[in-house]
Amino acid sequence: MSEEVIPPTIVYVDENEDAREDFYIDARKSGLFHEVIILAPEPSLEDMVNELLQIKFEALISDFRLADASPADYDGNQLVEAFLRVRSGFPCFIRTSYDNEALHAADDVNRVYSKEVDADGGLHRPLFERINLQILRHRRQVSDWSEELEQLLAVDRSSLVAHQIDRIVELDALLEAQMGADHAVAQTAKKSLLDGNLYQRQSELLAATEDLIAEIRHNLRQGKL
Repeated sequence: MSEEVIPPTIVYVDENEDAREDFYIDARKSGLFHEVIILAPEPSLEDMVNELLQIKFEALISDFRLADASPADYDGNQLVEAFLRVRSGFPCFIRTSYDNEALHAADDVNRVYSKEVDADGGLHRPLFERINLQILRHRRQVSDWSEELEQLLAVDRSSLVAHQIDRIVELDALLEAQMGADHAVAQTAKKSLLDGNLYQRQSELLAATEDLIAEIRHNLRQGKL
């Protein structure tokens, strides 16, 4: 019997305590999420990103004007951009009552979601459905990367050619990023282990990559990528 897939865990960051509580209640009412984690912003952007990297979750939602009622020295767009530098392609959203300001600040306007359009009795269904759909797309992408990497790792080590080695290194880096790996071995170092005649070290690296795939798949099932 296959393991049951658990709905995703999401994180919401807002400087306003009442706004955090309202979001939590509405997100739970939506029935789309396993867990809703609400956080107040840390004073520094670096500390906020580091705190997020300690949590297993599948979407980040942030208020735009985080400094309005807190000592934060950054806004929601800067938080999202900083997090995406570590977790490339991760589902991220910005909620705001300052639509025009947020849209001009964002690199991707599709991340910006107006709080005004949420006014449907407190249950922000359109936003939550959008978050859930983006999470599902991201899960499929990560699963596709994992399957491709598994197929490459099944190739006899001695017969690996240059473009396969490059792709293994690329896929390994992509998957490590999804796990929030901030101390990954440099790609050039990984490639040197695969590209030379160092069979034992190659085997150790590929075994570690196989472990990474197993962890990715477990986290996908648990809804805590």
